[in-house]
Amino acid sequence: MTPLDDPAYLPFKLDLVGRRALLVRFDAAQRREAAFLDDRALSPQADGGWIPLDQLLSFSIEAAHADAIFHIGHCGSTLLSRLLESWPRVQALREPLPLRTLAEAWPQRTQPESRLSARDTEHCLDALWSALSRPVADGGRVVIKATSSCNVLAEPLLRGHPETRAILLDMPLRSYLATLLKSPDSSRDATAGAIDRLRDLRARCGDEDLFLHALSVPQQCAMGWVAERLRFAALARAYGERVLRIDFEQLLAEPESTLERIAAHYGLAPGGIVDAMRSPAWDRYSKAQSHGYGREDRAHDLMLAMQRHGADIAHAEQWHEAFLQRHPQLAADLG
Repeated sequence: MTPLDDPAYLPFKLDLVGRRALLVRFDAAQRREAAFLDDRALSPQADGGWIPLDQLLSFSIEAAHADAIFHIGHCGSTLLSRLLESWPRVQALREPLPLRTLAEAWPQRTQPESRLSARDTEHCLDALWSALSRPVADGGRVVIKATSSCNVLAEPLLRGHPETRAILLDMPLRSYLATLLKSPDSSRDATAGAIDRLRDLRARCGDEDLFLHALSVPQQCAMGWVAERLRFAALARAYGERVLRIDFEQLLAEPESTLERIAAHYGLAPGGIVDAMRSPAWDRYSKAQSHGYGREDRAHDLMLAMQRHGADIAHAEQWHEAFLQRHPQLAADLG
């Protein structure tokens, strides 16, 4: 028996250069505490070790399947994952690092420089999803909140795991821009992912006049929003009832009815909605639960951001309007 056979051990790092994977033990409490399953979640007494990548590639458990949350970034996905933990038999995994590593490698999987063959890249995704899908203790099921850079994995995951259901979470453009522009770290996250999003957008709309170097930071944020909205619209068409589009602002404005939709989508007992409505997560900063941060705080911060960054937001919205003028057929998908 190897650590990979024990559900308590999670794939924690993927080293494609060294062709190995790090497994680390996380109990149910540690999983619940972690806002990110990366080095920030490691304790000084962490228990784990490296295994050969080939051992991971051959791993598969058909009976294990997780559901998913994909999102555009900085749009309430951590809060949503914590609300889902109100159901006693749901365990949420937030942003497992190996999925991020694989997402970075995914676009090159058919290229000569890829460190994995296309087939092994797909096997790696299936193996990681199988290993991450197993609950520990008395948990009944797992919901994996991927990092926003992992949206490239959404289609192959849904295609390869027919029992997986996904939520696609985003928010209106103006709120998204204000959220990113009020935080330098959030803006950097968005611009760091702009290369892949621009590549995906060009492929979807055939716009050969899109160049990253021609876009300001606010425009790059708007471009990323457009790219992900189009991706989510395509997923909704392709996978129908297996995906559910959720607007984060609607979750805040109409929490009970939105949670009812989410519970029905995942097949969760309606009784858990009462506990989710009472969850302390509503009044905590989701990534650091010791800090108070409620809906009124968020609304106040968003209002200030719209005032302080109004010119940049208008600049980005003008780019969005010009894009729609060039591609009016995409208006319905962009809402």
